[in-house]
Amino acid sequence: MLIEIATASPPYKVDQPVAAAELKKRMVGSPVVGRMIDMAAHHSGIAQRFLVIPDGEEDAEKKFYSSGGGYVVPDTKTRMEEYERWSKTLAADAFERILNDTGTDPQEIERLITVSCTGFFAPGLDHYLIERFQIPTTVKRTNIGFMGCAASLIGFNVVQESMSAATSTGGKALLLSVELCSLHLQTEPTRDNILANMVFADGCAAALFENENNGAGKGLRLLSTSSYLFRQSSEYMGWKIGNFGFEMILSSDLPKIILNEAAPKLKEILAGRGVRPENIAHWALHPGGRAILDSLQKGMHLTDEQMLPSRTVLNTYGNLSSASILFVLKEILKSSVLKKDDLVCAVAFGPGLTMESALLKVC
Repeated sequence: MLIEIATASPPYKVDQPVAAAELKKRMVGSPVVGRMIDMAAHHSGIAQRFLVIPDGEEDAEKKFYSSGGGYVVPDTKTRMEEYERWSKTLAADAFERILNDTGTDPQEIERLITVSCTGFFAPGLDHYLIERFQIPTTVKRTNIGFMGCAASLIGFNVVQESMSAATSTGGKALLLSVELCSLHLQTEPTRDNILANMVFADGCAAALFENENNGAGKGLRLLSTSSYLFRQSSEYMGWKIGNFGFEMILSSDLPKIILNEAAPKLKEILAGRGVRPENIAHWALHPGGRAILDSLQKGMHLTDEQMLPSRTVLNTYGNLSSASILFVLKEILKSSVLKKDDLVCAVAFGPGLTMESALLKVC
């Protein structure tokens, strides 16, 4: 059962028009490039984003992508050093919040799942959190790395298996996702880079699970999880490690694929669980961008009200990769319209192209 979610955002907030103006300075090219950037910003469904880099701050003394009045391109090693520093900071913040919000003793945590596709270091975040918060050294650990925006729902698979196999009803599992997409700014003026730079952002979320809801608030019982890989679809979404950060592959056909292939497959998966879309009261859809959400809304015949949690997260935070779905579920958890036995469906997409989904019920 999902008991609570705590989130943490970096200190630097950038409004979308400011981000567009900064990107145009760095992507030296024809006027067409500038128009593409403006169009991407205008159609993104995003008002602001939070970043670990201060480059959008006009008065920042030190910037990550600027030095001595000019622009710099940090190598991957430099970006990973910044990733390690900031991922620890945000992870500790989210972790401490969820412990305080739920009154959880770290000694109760039997399973620790860490999720990220924007950086690596070893010993990793699991080791850092165990040492920092005195989690038992016997805790079972799983790291889900480089599996893209759907990775937190892959983590739900691990949670479901571990909770089913738990030796006691009091054991708790904690899943933490941290993504620092801004560390991978790419300034070659391609469509993929423009879209990625105008949509992705930074953030962290921690989700606490246990077999029984012993708290006063509502929880979400995890009923089932599903995974599906669309064959011959690897060109639609990808994530490669380059010499100067990670490089995004993002096809303009993705919204069409989601509408014509993913939505029908999701209906088929739900039908296999004896559920129809109209039986589901609440939807947590990965806010990959406005066009992605539009395709899901059309394909699943959802109301504007059902889309509100996902569109709110997109507007306020941007696309946080794997952390996004947890931000959306947090919006749903704090909603005043949640009723006992309401069904909740969470859906996200990752490289492959893959679709991960989870069915939950309000308890």
